[in-house]
Amino acid sequence: MSKIPAYQSLANTIIDDILGEQYTVGDALPSLRVFTQLQQVSMTTALNCYRYLEQQGYAVAKPKQGYFVTRPSRANGRYDFPSFTAQPAQPQNIRCDFVMPSQSFATAELDEQLIDKAGFQKCWQYIGKDRALTFGYADLRGEVKLREALCAHFIKQGFATSSEQLVITNGCLDAVLLAIETVSDKDDTILVSSPCYSGLLDMLNMLGRRVLEIPSTNEGLDLEQVELALKKQQVTACIITANHQNPTGHSLSTGQKQKLAALAEQYRTPIIEDDVFRELSHSPAIPLPIKHFDNSGWVLWCSSVSKTFAAGLRVGWCLPGRYFEQYITQRKVRTLGVNQPIQLALARYIQQGYYQQHIAKVNRQLVNQLEIYNQVLTHNLPVTCQAYMPTGGLVIWLSLGELNANEVSDLLAQQDIFVRSGIYFTTTNEYQNCIRINFGIVPTSETLAKLQRLVHIIKMQTITVL
Repeated sequence: MSKIPAYQSLANTIIDDILGEQYTVGDALPSLRVFTQLQQVSMTTALNCYRYLEQQGYAVAKPKQGYFVTRPSRANGRYDFPSFTAQPAQPQNIRCDFVMPSQSFATAELDEQLIDKAGFQKCWQYIGKDRALTFGYADLRGEVKLREALCAHFIKQGFATSSEQLVITNGCLDAVLLAIETVSDKDDTILVSSPCYSGLLDMLNMLGRRVLEIPSTNEGLDLEQVELALKKQQVTACIITANHQNPTGHSLSTGQKQKLAALAEQYRTPIIEDDVFRELSHSPAIPLPIKHFDNSGWVLWCSSVSKTFAAGLRVGWCLPGRYFEQYITQRKVRTLGVNQPIQLALARYIQQGYYQQHIAKVNRQLVNQLEIYNQVLTHNLPVTCQAYMPTGGLVIWLSLGELNANEVSDLLAQQDIFVRSGIYFTTTNEYQNCIRINFGIVPTSETLAKLQRLVHIIKMQTITVL
């Protein structure tokens, strides 16, 4: 049997306590910092544990307050969702059990149906015969086969990288966390685009960093405000997503990416680039990252296969630029590396061309799905609402006019329809009338029925307000 990961085991224990009424709805869970100390686990494990609870409906995050106990509207007991882990008794008999949790509009994730299980299964079986599979401590940078495979893949997109400078991590958030710890200290101020992915805001809060939000729109980031903050030395570092930003879905232009790279060099301020959605592009060409225009190593480029392929693999990477040695030190003191068999299987998956084929197929499917979601939303929502269609990625940002997004979210949850409220994507009082919707779910009759129900509830609430 596959052993479930530590974060899920911890989450299941908390779920048992909730179901056993040791917690009641509304109780505050321990802060992430306290939780890491109590459980003797890393911040990454703690974050994953609380996010798992949130995904299953047993916790809700409140900005600047922490996580609080809730319960799914139809909780009949603990949900056990096995994750993909490697526990081979004999290398030649390795088996892959690919089981994904149920999905909702609240989580930015590919539908299970879109994952190329068959292709990865072949590669997973193959690596059992690979002599490089030692099950010992490996290079802190990650398996060279994976680093080389990734760099060969990127260069086909016009983005040249060095396998010697690439560091493999446990997903993109792990890569970003290490980058934050590498370039900043507690109480430092980090510039982010607003709205900003809630997971990053949670992480910055738990790490004791201050946040300066810079407005972003469909036209891009307000670079004048960015430069002013850098010029006045108001921030220690920036965290920016240039491609298919979460939650708005918009991308920066090539000129804006070039300008940001130039500003980082001019003001000697590092940019942590969270680029996890880059390859999910709705145009034929995969866009370039800010890192492509970085001539002096001030950009720490972070990404993973979590959004493009399968979140459960927990494989990401970082190009730390001029911070390479400091980044490796962070890697060393936090963990001795990433699961070796999974790295080798993923390397082969990429080398055999499966990953490139998968990306092309998924992007075609996502374009079709977005069109269907767009038709339901824009053709049926009240005129006071507006859906912002993304240039790629997995999410739609929806403005509800005069409605309160939290109240709408609560009403939707009562119908087993889960979305992400806008208040989670800021440290301010903005976006209280916005929600984020995942369109990565294949639009089956059941999915479309929920989407139409979502529209109906928004319509009814709009009539009430007016």
